[in-house]
Amino acid sequence: MSATLMTAQTLNAIKGWPQPSAVDFVAPFDATVGVTPTNVVPPGTVVHLNNSGNYVLGVGNLAVMPLFTFQGSNDPDVVNAYGGDPSADVGSSVPITPSGAVMALVAIGAYELVSTNYYTGGTYNPNTPLTADVSGGSSGHPAGQLYAGTIGTNMIVGLVSRGVTDNGYGHNALAFWPCPVFP
Repeated sequence: MSATLMTAQTLNAIKGWPQPSAVDFVAPFDATVGVTPTNVVPPGTVVHLNNSGNYVLGVGNLAVMPLFTFQGSNDPDVVNAYGGDPSADVGSSVPITPSGAVMALVAIGAYELVSTNYYTGGTYNPNTPLTADVSGGSSGHPAGQLYAGTIGTNMIVGLVSRGVTDNGYGHNALAFWPCPVFP
């Protein structure tokens, strides 16, 4: 198993967050998402709430409020994952009362975001509408991953601002303004 650098998969805000008036939400992933140590939901994934108030992946063509996960499903502050023996392993982590809940930024927030969870084979000029498939979506993109969508067909989660840029840590990320546009 290869290690993932903690800065390689991120959701960051270029502007507008954190602020006292910022809109975020905390919930667990629904059991149907199938989160495991090998099936990880990375930060920057597009989710929406199901009827139980839990996160499910993507939005597809559903008229739902998009959210963008700030944490990954395997982050130490989310799961009680074993991070090595602190008496013997340099850089080990010791979880402190993780809840299994993930914080996400709501798509109505007044911020500009950068996400590393996007389809890297796409073209992202400013104002390109973005969407994200639900599990089993027909586009072939992983559920919850940002890619170019079609207004009037897909649930649009945002519009590209600067295109592909640095996530602040030397990794490519897609910059966008959250802007829900219902199909």
